Amino acid sequence: MTIDTQGESMMGADKRRLQHIRVLIPTSRDVYRLVSYGMVVDFEDAVVAASDADLVPVPLRSRRAQVQGMLRGRPSRAVIAPRSHYDVCLLVAMGRHWVPSLRYVRDLRRTAERIVVYLFDSWLSDLPALRADRRAWSLVDDLFVSFPHAVVPFSEQLDCKVHYLPQAIDERWFHPYRKQRPIDVLSVGRRLPIVHERLLEIGRRRDLFYYYQTHQAPMAIDLRENQELLGRLCQSARVHVSWSVDKTNAERIDEGTAITARWFESAASGAVVVGAAPRTEEFQRLFPYEGFVHELDPTRLAETENVLDAALSDPREGERVALAEHVRATHTWAVRWREIVEACGI
Repeated sequence: MTIDTQGESMMGADKRRLQHIRVLIPTSRDVYRLVSYGMVVDFEDAVVAASDADLVPVPLRSRRAQVQGMLRGRPSRAVIAPRSHYDVCLLVAMGRHWVPSLRYVRDLRRTAERIVVYLFDSWLSDLPALRADRRAWSLVDDLFVSFPHAVVPFSEQLDCKVHYLPQAIDERWFHPYRKQRPIDVLSVGRRLPIVHERLLEIGRRRDLFYYYQTHQAPMAIDLRENQELLGRLCQSARVHVSWSVDKTNAERIDEGTAITARWFESAASGAVVVGAAPRTEEFQRLFPYEGFVHELDPTRLAETENVLDAALSDPREGERVALAEHVRATHTWAVRWREIVEACGI
């Protein structure tokens, strides 16, 4: 066996370079508890693990967040960074309304050489609202949006550089190696009611373990623990149910190319997926396995059981594990941090 010592040396040098980058991370993890925000914590934790990073709690501008901050004894006031100089400030934002929190960091423009925002929900419907936060956006040097179709529209509205960077997973939580999968069907997050009702009927009749959410936008007691539990659920399910955004939200009919974290979680867990994937070349690039998704047409409910049976009996475990290993190697938050560092020349 030949060992690539040059490649290992380059990887080691890259790791050492990341370790010396001083990063300021404004975070609202103590205020927001929606379970979907666990992805934000995963990304922040990956940067803390890789670089010389400081987390600084900042309030969010929303009235709800301000009230929650007061109740928790954390009123909305300016914060001071632990150090006087950072190579970069990174704000991991779920939505565009998080960006004004940058203004709560005192003297941020003088404290950080570069200010970067990663935006999960880069919806085109949010574009008109960007004007109201011009002062906050004027601080930003680089914006990374997680949806490819958002790059040009956001570039036209903002003065900062806009890049595309897909979402990812924390490999601690999602893997394909669990041999026992007691959950037959898993549905987390957005769903189609008519298909959900059909799956409920099939599950009752055949005594299948169909695990699904019973609350909309639930709050987590601890976001990191919630991510760990979500990972265990994903590892333990034979079939996942996922849909492209345009299928589950009529207001997003023009944003069907958005590729959300759910797809990465399913792929990294080695699961078979039933539903409808975004029909884009980018989806195929990110998940290079044609058998990843068993297409389910919601207008042909009579075929639901046949599609589900094909997914439950899909024998291609080797291909699913290969896809999972690909995702766990190339689509993690640690990789995304390295890609930001490279793109920004930090």
